[in-house]
Amino acid sequence: MKKENLQKLEKEYKSCQLCPELCENRIQVVFGGGKPDSSVLLLGEAPGLNESQQGIPFCGASGKILAKLLGHIGLTRDDVFITNTVICRPPNNRNPKAAEIKNCRSRLEETIKIMKPKVIVTIGNFATKAIIGQAGITQIRGKLFDIDLGGMMVKVVPVVHPANLLYNGHSPVILAQMQKDFETIGSVIDKVGLSKRIVQKGLGDY
Repeated sequence: MKKENLQKLEKEYKSCQLCPELCENRIQVVFGGGKPDSSVLLLGEAPGLNESQQGIPFCGASGKILAKLLGHIGLTRDDVFITNTVICRPPNNRNPKAAEIKNCRSRLEETIKIMKPKVIVTIGNFATKAIIGQAGITQIRGKLFDIDLGGMMVKVVPVVHPANLLYNGHSPVILAQMQKDFETIGSVIDKVGLSKRIVQKGLGDY
């Protein structure tokens, strides 16, 4: 039922016209992808060029890093559902505007209502602010928050965006921080009994 309801919601938003600038510049709406009935939701910022072209969130260089970080805690993209705070690509990959985030809010809330996730991983400042009302990702990354979303308690773990590793020349310090944050996510998943993970040793080369 969750799959069918998400498909219905996706169809509804494929022709969304709420944000004129985004509609004018987008290639296509990038609704989300992964396991519709997963208890783990990953929430990013907005699609980039690769995502807009392929219609798949996190399918570029950042997506490869994200996939390996998931692998570090024994998960794959097929184990989670991934979407963004805004599902249309902002021109030139600029930050989404407040009005655009607001316009896409009902879609996000409906996605969460359908999925009923137990764990939400917020990737970057915009996603984190949308869910827990706080930004400053470098200060709160890897911390656990218990958040009431419409009467549903959800465990939220903010993490820095994988692109941060790219921007910093694959810094081993930043990589270690990311690994640690994802280990926190894995621990949360284990504690709420969502899955039996197979923990992998090391990430390999990016």
